[in-house]
Amino acid sequence: MKNLIMVFAILFSGTLLSQEEITHQLESFSEVKVYNGLKLNLHYADENKAVVTGEKRGDVQFEIEDGILKVKTNIDNIWKEDNTKVDLYFKFIKNIDARQNSSVELPELYKTEVLNLEASEGAEIYAEIEVQDLSVKSLTGGEVEVKGKAETQDVKIRAGGQYYARYLDSRNISISISAGGVADINASEKVDAKVRAGGTVNVYGNPEIIDKDTLFGGKVNRKN
Repeated sequence: MKNLIMVFAILFSGTLLSQEEITHQLESFSEVKVYNGLKLNLHYADENKAVVTGEKRGDVQFEIEDGILKVKTNIDNIWKEDNTKVDLYFKFIKNIDARQNSSVELPELYKTEVLNLEASEGAEIYAEIEVQDLSVKSLTGGEVEVKGKAETQDVKIRAGGQYYARYLDSRNISISISAGGVADINASEKVDAKVRAGGTVNVYGNPEIIDKDTLFGGKVNRKN
């Protein structure tokens, strides 16, 4: 009887474990768009797949078209907080787009030539990278935090967006802010900054040149 109970317990625990996560094998993609307040962790790997855990794991949807992967839930889940999390494994990625209060993390150092990051509608992106060219958009309350190295950066911030890249070493940075927003950047050679309507750029790294164009309360501060 004890052996029977033990076998049942093992089978039951195995069933629970399998129910705790759902794995999706995915076709090739180079861009990911995340919606509906989802939490997504990105992992460089030798396959494309997603592992979903949490209360709403069965409601997460994956759609791929023209190399663009969209990760979202049904409309009823927008803005609701729960423990649902997606671990997304990828072979190659070029564009990361977070929207609608979602959160995307690339916690392990990712090396590539070109990378584009965009956060909007209160979404957040965190990444550790080593790239040649980085493009960043932080819009409508979005927040982007990046560490590592990027030879050049092109940054656009609008409507209260935030960009924290003090610990991202760069040579040349072009940045524009309008309708509020803040950025911490680090450059060794040149910064081109256009700041409008209350935006603030804090420049670290003691670059040789700072070309600044400010209007309506915009600020560019050199930090040491």
